[in-house]
Amino acid sequence: MPMDSIQQISEDNVQVLNQLLTFLTSLDSIQYQNVPTNHGSSMGAHVRHIIEHYQSVFKATSIIDYDDRKRDKMVESSRSAAARQINYVIQTLNDIQADKSIVVLCTTNPSIAPSEVSSSLARELIFLYSHTTHHMAIIKLLSASIGLS
Repeated sequence: MPMDSIQQISEDNVQVLNQLLTFLTSLDSIQYQNVPTNHGSSMGAHVRHIIEHYQSVFKATSIIDYDDRKRDKMVESSRSAAARQINYVIQTLNDIQADKSIVVLCTTNPSIAPSEVSSSLARELIFLYSHTTHHMAIIKLLSASIGLS
């Protein structure tokens, strides 16, 4: 029986998050927290940012607001806290069985109120996959800047 598209999209997110988990195990705490002088944030800050976007989707009851995030400094500074949260995200992704309609609060112009835009869980998971991949590319650049390959 073929996998439903929402389940395939979820599995694709799980795969990219597993890559991130594998990378986290290769770092020590100093590397994870290091803010290179020519960059504005640490690898930990990018990992936290990735996790919080998934959490925004999972906590939403009626409207997703990606701007209203917890910004958990523990996840940003602790690889083990980040790994726990990533594992929770993976577990949640593995439990997704069906697509559903979602409303996303979108801000494209800071001088006007955010707009409510219709979306779907599948579409938001596609966004999260792209968003995660983008931040993992930045993490790769940060790791290269401190001499990691």
